[in-house]
Amino acid sequence: MSSVTNQETSFEQAMERLEEIVSAMESDRMPLDEMVTSYEEGMTLLQICRQRIEHARQRIETIGLTADGKGELTAFDPTKVAEPADDKTKTPARRRIAKAETEQISDDIRLF
Repeated sequence: MSSVTNQETSFEQAMERLEEIVSAMESDRMPLDEMVTSYEEGMTLLQICRQRIEHARQRIETIGLTADGKGELTAFDPTKVAEPADDKTKTPARRRIAKAETEQISDDIRLF
């Protein structure tokens, strides 16, 4: 793929072409005009990659639990950071797993 102008280029194709461009530009054997043209193509590919990532991010859905314990699908929100649930909201099985993980970490840290 020598020139990218269509929006049907996949993320993988764009990344592969970007790697080719970077490799060629790092070889120090590319004429200046060709380097500028390759840079412009690389910027177009970068824009395509960012669009593909943003589109994928918008499609991601997160499964959450409602107050009554049923699952629900919600749109992915990158601004929300998952906060650790306190022990009271965990199921008994999850409390046991968390306790076991904590004990394992404590055993690893013990010096004596």
